[in-house]
Amino acid sequence: MISVCIPNIRQVVQDDEKYTTYQVHVQVSGKTHVIEKRYSEFHSLHKQVKKSIETPDFPPKKMRSLTVKGIEQRRQALETYLQTLLDKDNVPKSLLTFLKVKNLRTVSYESSHQPVMSFQSDAYLHPPSCDSGLPDSLDEGVRMGLYEDVVEVT
Repeated sequence: MISVCIPNIRQVVQDDEKYTTYQVHVQVSGKTHVIEKRYSEFHSLHKQVKKSIETPDFPPKKMRSLTVKGIEQRRQALETYLQTLLDKDNVPKSLLTFLKVKNLRTVSYESSHQPVMSFQSDAYLHPPSCDSGLPDSLDEGVRMGLYEDVVEVT
């Protein structure tokens, strides 16, 4: 599962050019990495993605004002845009590339494993009634692990 948020922006002044970057926090399988993207990069992503799937509304390039409030509204809109794309059944590869997500495996939340061992009842409260005369080392080991202070080893 992938989740994204854009908690911060950064104003950059470089070579007489001033622009805003958006710090995108991408979380994949419990690990987080941060990437910085300009609005133009988001717009390029949008143009690619809309060729293959139906996309949500994209924040317009032209804004009435590039005030702090306007930039914050754009940040929120870009965050919502990414989150909506990630909610789709088929996440476009271009989005994964944009987010710098590699080797994403589809995770199935249904377990395909059969239980290795199970207890019908609590082995300490209801010890096995049949006595074969042999020590039950598995039962004793479980009891020692779970009830270390209480178990009497015979």
